[in-house]
Amino acid sequence: MQSTPGATAATTRYEPYTLVGLDETLAEAAKALDLQQHLFELEANGFTVVPPEKVASSVFLKELEQAARETHRRQMAANPALMKAIGAGGAGEINSYALWDDPIYERALMNPVAQTLARFMTGHACRLSLFGAAVKPAASAALGLHCDTAMTEPYPPAPQFCNVTYALSDYSAENGSTTFVPGSHRLLRQPVGPEVEGDFTSTRGVAGMYAAQIAAPTPVTARAGSLIAWTGATWHGAVPRTAPGERVSILMYFCRWYLKTQSNFRDRIPAESMARWKDHPRFSQVLDVDPVWGFTDDLSAMKGMAGREVFPILDVPRP
Repeated sequence: MQSTPGATAATTRYEPYTLVGLDETLAEAAKALDLQQHLFELEANGFTVVPPEKVASSVFLKELEQAARETHRRQMAANPALMKAIGAGGAGEINSYALWDDPIYERALMNPVAQTLARFMTGHACRLSLFGAAVKPAASAALGLHCDTAMTEPYPPAPQFCNVTYALSDYSAENGSTTFVPGSHRLLRQPVGPEVEGDFTSTRGVAGMYAAQIAAPTPVTARAGSLIAWTGATWHGAVPRTAPGERVSILMYFCRWYLKTQSNFRDRIPAESMARWKDHPRFSQVLDVDPVWGFTDDLSAMKGMAGREVFPILDVPRP
C-alpha cells in the first residue's frame, strides 16, 4: 500500500534528529489552538489536561463517548472473560485495537489538538502504537505507579513515547482517576519497590535511600471531553473507582518514528479509511504505511523517506 506524496522536493522538510524548542509548525499550531500553556506544563510537570472546549465540539465528544461504549459492549459480548481479566489490572477493560471499529476514531486520531500534543512530545513523524477504547467500572482495582517507556534505563532525555487520552467521562479521585507524579519524567526510569505504591520515603526504595524529593502522586481532575496527555517517562497510575458508574476513555499511545509499534495498523488499513484521508498524508504516516526502515529495494528506500516528512497540523479542522 502506498501513501500519497506529501510535498514537493522544494518544500519537503524531514523530522530532525536534534530539535531544541518549538519549530514553526508546532509554534503555529500551539498558538492557533491555544495550547502554549499546555506544552509548558508537559515540559515542567510531564503531563497536562486540555479542557473540552479546546479539544472538540460537544457533539463530537458525545459521539466519541458513545462509540467507545459500543466498542466495549461488543468486546464484552464476544469475550467477557478476557475483558474482565484485562480490567483486573486497574487500567480498565481496554480494547487495544479499536481504531477500525468506527470512523469517528480516525477523526479523534487526526484532531489537530491531539496531533500537536503528540508531535510536541515524540516528534512530527511519530507513529501510533496503540489505539484503545477503555471502560473502568466501579469497584475496580488500583493501578500501581509506572511509566510507559519500554526501553533500557536510563531513558533518553527526549521522550520516546507519549500518551494522549480522551477523558470521555469526568475524572476525579472517586471516579477512578489517573494519578501523576509531577516532575517524575526527569528521573528517566521506572519506579521500583515501594515507589510503585507511592512511598518515596522508605529506604527500601531508590527515592528514600537517596532522600530524593519527589512530589506525591495526585489524582488528576478533568471534565468529560478533556484531553489528558503525558510523556512516556512520567510516573502515573490510577486509584480505584468508588463512585457508581463507569470511567470511559480513548487512549492513544505514540512512539518515535524509529521504534516498533505495539499494533500493526499498516497491514490492516481499510481501503475506505485511506480514501477518506487521501488528501492528508500524515494519516498514512502516523500508521507507518511507508516505514523508514525495512526497505527491500531503491524505490522502497525512497518511499521510506516520506516516513520522516514534516506534514502540516492545521490542515485538518478541529472536530
